[in-house]
Amino acid sequence: MIRNTQNDLSLHIDIVVADMGYISSDHKKELRTELQTAVITKVRENMLAPEEYADHGCPQCPEEIPLTWDGYDPETETHRYVASMDHAACRLCRLSGYCYQEVSVTPQIDEHRFGIIPLHTAVSQKLLQYIRPQVERGFENDKNKLSLNRFFINSLRMAKIIAYLADACQVLLLLAEMKTNTKAKAKRVMKEAYTQLSFDL
Repeated sequence: MIRNTQNDLSLHIDIVVADMGYISSDHKKELRTELQTAVITKVRENMLAPEEYADHGCPQCPEEIPLTWDGYDPETETHRYVASMDHAACRLCRLSGYCYQEVSVTPQIDEHRFGIIPLHTAVSQKLLQYIRPQVERGFENDKNKLSLNRFFINSLRMAKIIAYLADACQVLLLLAEMKTNTKAKAKRVMKEAYTQLSFDL
């Protein structure tokens, strides 16, 4: 789907928040290296982090203070971590002013935790904890409103067509909402649009 979106629609998908059950570390690596798409998933409890990153999920200095992620370089396929100069513990550290300033980490050590956007970062955690649950609820509502819960699809081709139609419906619903100037009118228009767009198969 990601590759088709890029090839057919000339749209690059930067970030995918996915379900752990549907994607492996090999898939994540392929999307990272070939399409520069970040794939973020939760990790299972039994999937332990590399020993050196077990405490904070990221590199740390000799005084065990977590380093700050400073970005990913797709050319060298490495993450850059730096010492945070504004960290309270750093100002009192015995190595203040003399510690190393940069550490590199390769995603290959753990594709789940060190993809394009590392799992420990605030961005990843916000996407997993706040954004994904909202999107899942939205998908469930849309499925019900479009009557997709009334039939079972056992054809990959049919599922693909239905998915495209569902996405098209969402675009049309969004456009309908944008063209209304009051909240009450928007609700009425959306309700009428959903009725017209129901997939009565």
